[in-house]
Amino acid sequence: MWKKTTAVLMICILCISFSFPVSNAAEISGTASDVTNYKQISSLVSDTWESDYFEKMIISPGSDSMEKDGEQESVSDEFNVSVSKAKEITKTENSMDSYLDRQDGIYEVEKNDDGDLEVTAPYQTKRIIVENDNVEDTYGASHVYVNKADGETILQYDAEEDTESAFEALKQTYGPSQCYLDKVVSLDETAMGLPLSQEVVDGVDSYSWGNDYMGMSKLKKEAASYGYTRKVTVAIVDTGINTSNRMFKGRTISSQSYNFFNGNKNVTDVFGHGTHVSGIIVDATPANVSLLVLRVANSKGQSSMLTIKTALQYAIAKKSDVINLSMGFIDANADLYNYLDSTIDKAYEKGIPISCAAGNQETGGIDVRYCYPANYSKTIAVSAIDSSGRLANYSNRGNGIDFAAPGTGIISADYKGSLTLRAMSGTSMAAPHITAAIAYLKMMQPNLSVKGVCRELELYCRNLGAKKYYGRGCPILTNLFKKGITNKKYIVILKPMLSSISNKGSGIKVTWKKATGAASYYVYRRTNNGAWKRRAVLSASSNSYIDRNVKQGKKYTYKVRAYNNGIFGRFSSEKKVYRLKTLTNIRVKNTSGRRAAVLWKKKTYATTYQVKYAANPSFNKARKVSANKKNSRLTTKKLKKKTYYFQIRYSYKKGGVKSWSAWSKVKKIKIR
Repeated sequence: MWKKTTAVLMICILCISFSFPVSNAAEISGTASDVTNYKQISSLVSDTWESDYFEKMIISPGSDSMEKDGEQESVSDEFNVSVSKAKEITKTENSMDSYLDRQDGIYEVEKNDDGDLEVTAPYQTKRIIVENDNVEDTYGASHVYVNKADGETILQYDAEEDTESAFEALKQTYGPSQCYLDKVVSLDETAMGLPLSQEVVDGVDSYSWGNDYMGMSKLKKEAASYGYTRKVTVAIVDTGINTSNRMFKGRTISSQSYNFFNGNKNVTDVFGHGTHVSGIIVDATPANVSLLVLRVANSKGQSSMLTIKTALQYAIAKKSDVINLSMGFIDANADLYNYLDSTIDKAYEKGIPISCAAGNQETGGIDVRYCYPANYSKTIAVSAIDSSGRLANYSNRGNGIDFAAPGTGIISADYKGSLTLRAMSGTSMAAPHITAAIAYLKMMQPNLSVKGVCRELELYCRNLGAKKYYGRGCPILTNLFKKGITNKKYIVILKPMLSSISNKGSGIKVTWKKATGAASYYVYRRTNNGAWKRRAVLSASSNSYIDRNVKQGKKYTYKVRAYNNGIFGRFSSEKKVYRLKTLTNIRVKNTSGRRAAVLWKKKTYATTYQVKYAANPSFNKARKVSANKKNSRLTTKKLKKKTYYFQIRYSYKKGGVKSWSAWSKVKKIKIR
């Protein structure tokens, strides 16, 4: 049975009892520096990672050995910890052995249900993440990294005690839900399974029995004949891949794959879990499904929270169609976690499903609410079944389960050889079966939303029993291509982004960036503070509209939204502009001393005039000179004896809204 602990973060790379990956950051400077990309974030972790990091040690009182992240090691005679209180214990003296006797070491010791001591070092990375990109007081951080793109600040400290005191202070300022320790997590290798000789499985259509069970062996053969050859990218956040294994022959491994633990492109699997997960997906899908491999663990199977978040952000930025996350944080307080929520929300909004292993326990599954992020409503939590269709005894369960999939005795690629295969069991093996199923849906409808994905899978589900064990059931997709996508309204329609609102000679031009899922765009306008009215309906190929029915000096506000098959996306942000007609009747004339006088007729609603001039008609390196609203003339000085080109415009500002007219027609003059 799962043993409840407090203040202990355990990750299980969810095959029977697997654990977890690493973090990320930027080049170390000393003062605040911007984190602008994933390489900088991953380099912080690799540059500061220490070989003696650990997730958890379990020590039996009176024993001469202990278990450190699943490995047995000796305990010195000097080790003696009081367990009369189940709370944080700080040790800086010689009463702990070499694992605990470090300068400024801060440890937490808990007594579990078996009476053993569970020791963690939550501050050992000396790193705090605050979900705010404007942290005013860093409480002595030696290095500060500001990630404005994701609205967070990463703080690095010199000592664990400094980290602890800063963490408590930052929680008071920003709240405990916005402050996180970058904790070490580790993978447990207890269920790697046994390698199989190649003769055992040669000549079969599918290595995993799960692919036949779910009908994906049939889909793999039929995809091309039905015309479903669209490239689909599956991001696999895991321990890497052994690309030399025969299962990956002819399969595209994206050149954008990345190692977030070491900060390089070497995604070779030296642990074994990621290769097996990747093999399941390849086994279930045709060659147009490519893999974006995101390695998040070192050779010991260790990682951190920051690493995983960065890998997820990267997968979203690379426009993955689906993400497989066969891992999770297992903790008694997992339902309070929200560190990954904002990133998962971005994926959800963009229609990128995240298929999560529900988690497992060797002695019997627990409620999935203790496994994060599988317990989050915007991920897809997958429990494991055996070949008889029954819930595996190790699989987590509960009302948070979304689907069940084959997870016991799954044959897939081994990381140690080119021919070797391996049988493994766990919800880690179940999640990639659902990921493969989603890949087929994305072949058919790339803009299908996460809600739409779940709805389509549910239509094909075999009811295996109680929802708390199987969720909606296990999808059987044999007839997917014949039936097709059943409901076209569940597609992603992102909101357009307004680029600019500007005055042109013929009216006001509204420009936007195209939105995913748009079949057409609706443009809306209101005059001054009046009611919103629809102004135009434009095709999906459009990204601009000129509103010609506008009057001088009036304030106009615009917004746009996308439409597809009866469904509207969200409105864009609003932009405001005052209608300003272009200046006409412009004159430019020579004056004495190589000067030019620019003259114009004053305009109502003008606050400032601006003259632009250059010695070329494209106005490269043009000079701009301003004049206030009282002027109708401006003289330029120190011109050379050549031809000059002039334009003029004016601005109007009221109520915080500043608008410019379009530039006038070009006037040219030869300076004598």
